[in-house]
Amino acid sequence: KNAAAITPGRLRAELNVGYSLLYQQAGGIPKMKWILMFKDKPAALDETTTSLMAYYQQLADSLEKVAAQNPALRLDATTMPELLVDTRKAIGTDMAKDFAPLVGDTGLKFERELLLMLYNALDEQRHLVGVMIEREPEPALQGFLAKIRTQLESRHSKLEAQLNRDYFRQGAG
Repeated sequence: KNAAAITPGRLRAELNVGYSLLYQQAGGIPKMKWILMFKDKPAALDETTTSLMAYYQQLADSLEKVAAQNPALRLDATTMPELLVDTRKAIGTDMAKDFAPLVGDTGLKFERELLLMLYNALDEQRHLVGVMIEREPEPALQGFLAKIRTQLESRHSKLEAQLNRDYFRQGAG
């Protein structure tokens, strides 16, 4: 879509969907710590997940502060149709079973799947924020989003390097 052809009210509504989606994810990912707390994992994986959980909590807090300072910015917009909401819930339920202490996956399979899930979340979020930056008309909010995108890009790159180093064999057939 051409963002310039959209009315300011419609543009803000679309951006609020993006802010709300980012906020939901940033607030939801740290809840995984309760599942991960009881899983046996290597120090490097524990460090990665602990760092990401802390980052996402900080991101959720930052989004709340920015929304409080910008009355037009909403974090409670409907982000997707119920069909997709239910689909994501079903995916989350499957993941919770896979990651569950005692009965869930363990070892390399668990570690790789966890990191891939976080990697894919970071990938979606960095692209979401990139599109939002292009459409955001408020310079202060553009700057806020640019900072988030830099943080997401950095974490995405580090996680990709860790996955390649520890969980994938280069040149394997």
